Amino acid sequence: MKATPSSTKPSLLLDFADALGRQSKTDNFLHNLLARHYDVQIVDDPDVLIFTHYGHRNRLYSCKKIFYTQERYLPDWKQCDAAVTSAYMDHQRAYYYPFFAAHRKGEDLVRPANFDCQRILDEPRGFCSFLHKYADRSVRPRTEFFHELNRRKKVDSGGLAFNNVGYEVPGTAGRAKMQFISKYRFHIAFENRLAPGWTTEKFTDAFEAFTVPIYWGDEHALQWFNPKAFINVRRFRNFGECCDYILHLENTPSEYLSMLAEPPLLGNRVPEIYSHEKLLEFLVREIERVEMPVARRRWFYPLTKWRLVRRDRTHEDGSRNGPPPPRRGFPVSSS
Repeated sequence: MKATPSSTKPSLLLDFADALGRQSKTDNFLHNLLARHYDVQIVDDPDVLIFTHYGHRNRLYSCKKIFYTQERYLPDWKQCDAAVTSAYMDHQRAYYYPFFAAHRKGEDLVRPANFDCQRILDEPRGFCSFLHKYADRSVRPRTEFFHELNRRKKVDSGGLAFNNVGYEVPGTAGRAKMQFISKYRFHIAFENRLAPGWTTEKFTDAFEAFTVPIYWGDEHALQWFNPKAFINVRRFRNFGECCDYILHLENTPSEYLSMLAEPPLLGNRVPEIYSHEKLLEFLVREIERVEMPVARRRWFYPLTKWRLVRRDRTHEDGSRNGPPPPRRGFPVSSS
């Protein structure tokens, strides 16, 4: 790619489809990240398209396409040339970028040398918090564990699911969430599914609130975290045994303090999985790979794609089935 006359950076003709939500094409995480290396120009006929699983407009493009998602979806290699996903897959064209790394800063988990865990223990904190929108049959482990621990000692639920605090904590992220879980010594952080590499901010938010996470989820991402700093529910034979251990820590301040004192990250250093530079290296390598895009290798395109795109438009303007559902798109900033 050639540099433009007004810039020493190579030019990149880029567009986004199916995922931005309220964000601007010229001010979002991936645009700003790519702008470190390229002179990015947003055009209707791009050399590269970045899209996610939310729609089907990407099917109308015949350029190089990069699939990006912060959900558990995996790429359809018939529709994309490269992928950045929050679920892990062993593929040379796929880059694993877990949700917690995309939406939180690793520096926030590094414990300072003067970290005073005794001061936190001395705070008038409650026993355990639970903050989920739903806990039904689709997330049975979450439901069963809440009832198992709550039966032994009251767990305060501030979300829609099993709410027992008299009010609902607004939103699922941000200041209100952190203020709520920081009032407790433990926090139940259960993922909605077991999927390779699927670890969200539910896990890391507990560390930021200086509480001990009670975590249930896939263990791939746990390789970067200190196993002495949290309770890994899946390491116990059953939920009852895990709850017994939690109550043991609750009744043994010295052992709880030892766990609280442990740094969340191995070596108390930000691991490479958080690196924006590594992600940028991957994107640049895939963008500059000389190869015919997947979209141009197919000789026949069924008319179905036009029906799918039309359905996208119907949902976006709200003319059928009400307004479109909320979308979890790109992180706002690359800083």
